[in-house]
Amino acid sequence: MVIAAAALAFLLVAARNWAQNNEVNVLGHAFQDSRGVTVLSPTVELTQDFTDRTSLRLKYGVDSIWAASESCMRCHPKGADNLRQELGLSATRRFGDVKLTAGGDFSAENFYRATTGLTSISRDFGKGNTTVAGGFSFSLNEPTIHPLRKVVDQYQRGGFVSITRTLSKTTIAQAGYEIGRISGYQSSPFFRAIVNGFERPDKVPDERTRHTLAGRLRQALPAETYLEADYRRYVDDWQVKSNTVSVGLSHYLRPEWLLGLTYRRYHQTAAFFWAPEYAGAPQYYTADYRLEAFASNTFTGKIVVTPKGHVWWFPEGTGLTVQYERYDTNNGFSANIVSTGLRVPVTLINRP
Repeated sequence: MVIAAAALAFLLVAARNWAQNNEVNVLGHAFQDSRGVTVLSPTVELTQDFTDRTSLRLKYGVDSIWAASESCMRCHPKGADNLRQELGLSATRRFGDVKLTAGGDFSAENFYRATTGLTSISRDFGKGNTTVAGGFSFSLNEPTIHPLRKVVDQYQRGGFVSITRTLSKTTIAQAGYEIGRISGYQSSPFFRAIVNGFERPDKVPDERTRHTLAGRLRQALPAETYLEADYRRYVDDWQVKSNTVSVGLSHYLRPEWLLGLTYRRYHQTAAFFWAPEYAGAPQYYTADYRLEAFASNTFTGKIVVTPKGHVWWFPEGTGLTVQYERYDTNNGFSANIVSTGLRVPVTLINRP
């Protein structure tokens, strides 16, 4: 909940034309925060068309945690290394104006394992000016109650609907709704709440329902400049409510150089059971800072370079992205995030 995100399918299904992508994306992500946590996350994504109607997407990613993390610092004061690996695969098939996508994702690390299946459908209307999409996902998550090495189950179900509309030659808008239901173990074995003066492992409800409304606007401005505006409203039955507003501008300094600047403001209320300390016999208690009330600011700057013609051994259309984010909250947490991306057009299979 520190950095909240809308559903992956909601962001991607209507925004990307799967039938026109043959490329490899190599992404690098470096994260360091005020707790002394350092994370390096290289990711490789391959999107390949097999025919005019069918495409396949393969993703492999790694998170390498080098310093004391929140999950281990209580058991290992000097920090404990962790390695998270993720493998995702999805296929998309077009039937006229309808696109069907099905896929799955598996990730594993020292104290957590997740297996997800997802499916979505979208249809274009009005000669492609309007796209309506919907989808469903199911995840089996298996956290480990460290240090007992006891594995428990958590089930997550989610669905979304969205509509994307081209309002004019220079304006595109999108609206969507997402619902998610989490059942099973949701406490963190790594946090310790203060109850009657003693540290006790977190205990939170085993059921949680989430609702999200989101809207996006993309507006072309004069002088090769583009406006991006997003709004997100989130509520759940733990009484956590949040609003996220982001505004960004992108400008082509030259045809090969794109500069982007974005500001995001986030604010949330606390869960109904959150407190700095607890007395008596509370049913639920937590020391999870992600469930307290807080606000955050994120400043992002990025530059995308797409040289003309061939560069060294890279084909035409290759692009390089470098991005920096500064994240600060009013509860003492901050982070510096550096990301790089290399997009390389490539055709592994010649279509008939």
